[in-house]
Amino acid sequence: MKGMLTVTGVLAAVVLGGPAPTATAQEAADPVLAHADVAITLDESGEDLVRATYRLTEPTTAAVPVRLLVAPRAGTEVTELTAVSGITGIGPVRGIRAAATLPEGTTEYTVEQRIQRTGEARGVPLAVPDLAADRGLRVAITVTLPEGQRLVGDSMPVFEQQHQEGDRVVLRHDSRSLPSMVVAEYGTTSSASLGTVTSYTGLVLIVAVVAVWLVTSLRKERPRA
Repeated sequence: MKGMLTVTGVLAAVVLGGPAPTATAQEAADPVLAHADVAITLDESGEDLVRATYRLTEPTTAAVPVRLLVAPRAGTEVTELTAVSGITGIGPVRGIRAAATLPEGTTEYTVEQRIQRTGEARGVPLAVPDLAADRGLRVAITVTLPEGQRLVGDSMPVFEQQHQEGDRVVLRHDSRSLPSMVVAEYGTTSSASLGTVTSYTGLVLIVAVVAVWLVTSLRKERPRA
């Protein structure tokens, strides 16, 4: 009987102590991404700088390991990935991943990437956090082109020219999805876009047709006079 009481007491202690780890696990919920603000500065040399700030829906209640995913792209290499604030222990990029930690109480964090592009490569990979995204996720991306350059080719995602800082054109994209890669093909072609050139060409053709019509009409009217 004494042995039975001892076993019962141990089981009671386990049962009473059981809910505590469950409650802790519930408190340490996985972080959810609410906002991303990405600023990319492109350099003619191919040495680009990316500074990205990510905001969470709620502060972390415990230290959380997180993976940063970096998509590979030919002719492009992430030469440096560093923590600016709110994140620690960023390791080197191995394959497509880099390990890091979000300390307890983290509401937002900022990382900085240095990119080296070679040849005609224009893609810039982002170190995207492997986190669930909130339904109301807001993403803002700005791309500052090299001096004297303008957007002349493909872009991903679609950008609008926001403003110009001296000789640098600044592009902007706002959406609810975070891309893993940003592409902005720039060059030194004429400031006239393809649409503008097409419009002018069409206008010239219309004027030419009208002029021919007028000349033909006048010639037909002369004999009557």
